[in-house]
Amino acid sequence: MTSGPFVVTAPPDRPRRIIVPHANTDPDALGAAVAARVLYPGAAVVLPGLVLPGAAEFASLHRYQVRARKPKELDLDRLEMAVVVDTRDPARLGPLREVVRREGLRLHLYDHHPGDPGDLGGELEVVEPVGATCTLLAELLEEAGVRPSPFEATALLLGIYADTDHLTLPTTSPRDVRAAAWLLEQGASLQVVARFTRPELQPAQQELLAQLIARSRVHTVRGVRVQVAVGETAAYVGGLARLVHKLCDLRPAAATFVVVRMEDRVHLVGRSTVPWVDAARVMAAFGGGGHRGAASATVRGLSAEAAAERLLQVLAEVGVGQPLTARDLMKTPVRAVPQDVSIGEAERLMLRYGYSGLVVVDSGHRVVGVISQRDVEKARRHGLTHAPVKGVMSSPALTIPPDLPLDEIQALMVERDIGRLPVVEDGRLVGIVTRSDVLGRLYGAPVPHWHRPLYEPGVGGEVAGAAIRDRARDLPPPVARALRAAGEVARETAVPAYAVGGFVRDLLLGWPVLDVDIVVEGDGIAFARRLAERLGGRAEAVPRFGTAHVYDAEGFRVDVATARRELYAYAAALPEVEAADLREDLYRRDFTIGAMAIRLTPEGLGELVDFFGGYRDLQEGVVRVLHSLSFVEDPTRILRAARFAGRYGMRLEPETARLAREAVAGGFLERVTPERVRNDLIRLLQEPAAPACLQVLRELGALEHVLPEVRWTDETEALVERVRECLAGAGAGAGPGAASGGEAGAGPASPALPPAVVSIARAAEPWRLYLAALLVGGACGAGCGDPGRGGKYPGDGGAPDASPEARAGALAERLRLSRRDREALLGAVAGVAAALAILTRPDLRPSQAVGILEPRPPEGLLLLWLLGERTPARGWVERYWAELRHIRPAITGDDLRQTGLPPGPAYAVALAAARAARLDGRAVGREAELAVALAAAREAMAREAGAGPEAQRLR
Repeated sequence: MTSGPFVVTAPPDRPRRIIVPHANTDPDALGAAVAARVLYPGAAVVLPGLVLPGAAEFASLHRYQVRARKPKELDLDRLEMAVVVDTRDPARLGPLREVVRREGLRLHLYDHHPGDPGDLGGELEVVEPVGATCTLLAELLEEAGVRPSPFEATALLLGIYADTDHLTLPTTSPRDVRAAAWLLEQGASLQVVARFTRPELQPAQQELLAQLIARSRVHTVRGVRVQVAVGETAAYVGGLARLVHKLCDLRPAAATFVVVRMEDRVHLVGRSTVPWVDAARVMAAFGGGGHRGAASATVRGLSAEAAAERLLQVLAEVGVGQPLTARDLMKTPVRAVPQDVSIGEAERLMLRYGYSGLVVVDSGHRVVGVISQRDVEKARRHGLTHAPVKGVMSSPALTIPPDLPLDEIQALMVERDIGRLPVVEDGRLVGIVTRSDVLGRLYGAPVPHWHRPLYEPGVGGEVAGAAIRDRARDLPPPVARALRAAGEVARETAVPAYAVGGFVRDLLLGWPVLDVDIVVEGDGIAFARRLAERLGGRAEAVPRFGTAHVYDAEGFRVDVATARRELYAYAAALPEVEAADLREDLYRRDFTIGAMAIRLTPEGLGELVDFFGGYRDLQEGVVRVLHSLSFVEDPTRILRAARFAGRYGMRLEPETARLAREAVAGGFLERVTPERVRNDLIRLLQEPAAPACLQVLRELGALEHVLPEVRWTDETEALVERVRECLAGAGAGAGPGAASGGEAGAGPASPALPPAVVSIARAAEPWRLYLAALLVGGACGAGCGDPGRGGKYPGDGGAPDASPEARAGALAERLRLSRRDREALLGAVAGVAAALAILTRPDLRPSQAVGILEPRPPEGLLLLWLLGERTPARGWVERYWAELRHIRPAITGDDLRQTGLPPGPAYAVALAAARAARLDGRAVGREAELAVALAAAREAMAREAGAGPEAQRLR
């Protein structure tokens, strides 16, 4: 026990501030205390107990720079402040543990260890999850502009290197590395650091290390291989942490724990290289401490063997968490090839799907080998591409179970020089782990071109049962009847059946459930026919996809599908379909929140099946894709991600958002057929929360790719939001939740609308109205009522192709809108600025207003009403819809014929003139209208005839 050689003996003095590292002071605690004295001038470093080798040797060499004190040398009653470094646990402060709790004492804490309930609390706490407390102190010195002396920089660097094992432990952070670099710039000596972190072993240490190597054993604890080494020595041998590092170098393991009895105590040291073994938590059970990667403890009253036995018990209880296993890493579903298929066909599949190897199975679907591109290339060189793969495959195949931990998978790949390991469960191939998957986990980033699961195992089945049972009671009768019938058919045929997808999502969210999708693990079409019989309806099969539409006697539809997987031949392609099980069927879906299923029973809904954590994501409000190529395989998922996020008021999971942005930047949306983009865009714009959906597209950078004709401005955003408010106020619009009265993401409620506007909104197509608003919004800001602006976009010089009409035409052409939709969109945006200018004129006659408004579809009328806020235009739109559009002339074409007017184009002119006169109050009654009509007809005929004799006669 070192307490003296480097301690500066001085008569008791009266410092008001002290700096205290923990007892069992190590290099990190000592270096932090030295640096803290720079930040707290005049404070005394007080060592409360044992100083460990390394720290003790360094302090002895630098005795007069460290200037450490003993607690008994100070007048502790007069203390005003204590600065505690590298711990917050009062039990680790020895005789000062009660002093630091004294009422009125100011307490500052600097620590990098995880907290515990009994920790100290101070008026200042600098606690960050970095590799060493010295890192925190170095950062503070740099921020304060204080340059440490070479000694102080070396003390800090020693602490960082000691606590991170030279920046190699998993707890090492980028901040530790940056701090080390800065300290080197300040003059820290690597030679000194090396001297005190990895000195030569003394004979006693060498002897103890040999004993530890001989008595080390590997134990499997909760699936993790942990090395435990036991030793015993009569005399105290310092530097045990050094010996543990040596042992780890000689015999690497996921975690190593050393138990050594010296004199009357047992010393325990733990090192962990994986996040699922927590060395600090294990040592806490023995009264010790540290961090996840490195920790230690000392106990009395136990033999080394008893302490080791207790250590294994603690590891099993609290020390080892759930490791990353093959199930977490594997890609699934796996494309396997029969052993009799040709090498050439295997090569074609590898090229088609971007694989570097394939699993080979026999006729019983048992894994018998693996064939790689390297094997194929050798066969091609020898002209053997026609031969079966069983002739060149690697066999026997090395397979692994789903629960094999990552560190063992890594070891297998290194030892056997193998790049892919099939995952087999109950004799069935369930996945494959490749080098890419392992490297992706080791380096914390995905390796390109491979599917990577983005989900965690689901827990929905355990917690969602009550919600399912509660909400099932409120299902509409046709839905409940169909689900019960499907459960009955499932029991009779022994074919498992599940309600899946959006039905499950909306049921759990408490949204209205109208659509029912059922997946069966068997023949979906045969199941659908039995279900149709049970419901007294009919089934319409779609054999290509193994699906069918079932209609009950009242016409309610249920969709039934065979569980299937989808394989994509190339990016943005339509999928190829193969039969599969429920897990694979759910895995092919867009997002985790839509990848849940509920088992169907004759009583109705059973338990939730949630492989991918969808229920958790629902609760957390997260939209998450299932693997990293999701948006590459089907870029329209980007639109659906925005639609669900907007509809439910959710957010995109960060990795999902990143993948979506990368797919957009990679141009994958441009590879999708216009029809598919159009269909998903229409669904998005039909949502009650369409503006929120558009905002998500904007954040992903996708809006300009989906709608390049749109220029998003503040005016566009404001107009789109007013469209939403109008549709919501009118109770118009489609989409799930529209009738629920409080859909997520839909925005605040709108004020009451005039009856005429409600009627127009209900006649309009929401998606066409939103498109019109998007096209006009940027052009019609403050200048929409100014005919001089011409409706052009600001700053574009008034180019013709920048007009809303031109943009609408280009959009309709690109998305291949139907003729009806194209005409409605063009009619809605045509001449908006000029129309508003006319509708605001004080001398406007009703007939002129009708002439402006009548050619426009309901979407165009509503757009003018929205843009005409606080102008007469609104009144004209309301009056037109409620009154003027219904006014027709009292006379007809028969009345004109009876006057002898010859049939022809003049009839239309005459009737229009009569209607205009009636609208304007210039003609009251049939006779007055007839006189106006005849005058207009004669004038029209005269213009047509020109200036000849007939024209004179007509006049």
